[in-house]
Amino acid sequence: MSIAMFPTIACEIAPEGTDCLRLTLVAPDGKPLPAFSPGAHIDVLTPAGLTRQYSLCGSPHDTAWYEICVKRESTSRGGSRSLHEGVKPGAVLMISAPRNAFPLPEASRHILIAGGIGITPLIPMVRDLSARGRSFAFHYYASRPAEAPFLTEFRAGAFGPGASLRASFADHPPAGLESADPADAIMLCGPTGFMAAVRTRALFHGWRAEQIHCEHFQPPVDLPAHQGGDEAFAVRLARSGRVLEVGADESIAEALLAQGVSVDLSCEQGMCGACLMPLLDGEADHRDSVQGDGEKARNVQIALCCSRAKSACLVLDL
Repeated sequence: MSIAMFPTIACEIAPEGTDCLRLTLVAPDGKPLPAFSPGAHIDVLTPAGLTRQYSLCGSPHDTAWYEICVKRESTSRGGSRSLHEGVKPGAVLMISAPRNAFPLPEASRHILIAGGIGITPLIPMVRDLSARGRSFAFHYYASRPAEAPFLTEFRAGAFGPGASLRASFADHPPAGLESADPADAIMLCGPTGFMAAVRTRALFHGWRAEQIHCEHFQPPVDLPAHQGGDEAFAVRLARSGRVLEVGADESIAEALLAQGVSVDLSCEQGMCGACLMPLLDGEADHRDSVQGDGEKARNVQIALCCSRAKSACLVLDL
């Protein structure tokens, strides 16, 4: 089952950096859009007919409009390209209500680290932390800083005192990364390799894995939905008692849908959290990039689109 969507109007469209487009979306009746928390994203039905996820990069304290920023991907199958080429002011875009798989945790201090377009989910965090007078540091990395998205806001001081913009993480790692405080949190978003480098350095300096919160825009290369050697397993639906088999070459979601069981799906790559389901029993083989290491260790929910089982049977709250 697809996520429910509703219409919005693209009232403003403007270039952002060299290869990004900022879209401002409003409700057709002018009423406020659904509230969202920092780190949230929405599904967007693109003109090409593809559903894509985009982080909300406006203020969580003002829902008169939403803002998203779309990077034109060189390998686009039509999603980002169709938004760049096919959306004009006044166009109707169908979107979902916000979901948040990257919430801002409580912490004494937040270190926000963005790589390229990974800045988008961190912008509402900056605005929220600033509004609440909380301590944070913002570090932004872009291969070509002079062409980076949101450069105007950065130069205007919108990302807080001491915010940095650098071309290379390896040459200019954030100073705060070297002193791990158990009460602090790292919020990290950017290309997969960039995030891996930041995470490795943070762990080296004594940060615990559960202090490092990441948002992936692409599935990590080590988390494929299907791997060679996968085996079939069973799932039991706790509410009805039904037991279904999940084949070696299908996902839990596919097996459920084939038997007429409704499942919320969106990205189908383990990145958006739409299909996370409470896990009542059994040991999961977690392959999503939504949950952190601590959440996966607790084994209390599972991404139906990509994760599998280590035990013979999983019991789902369905």
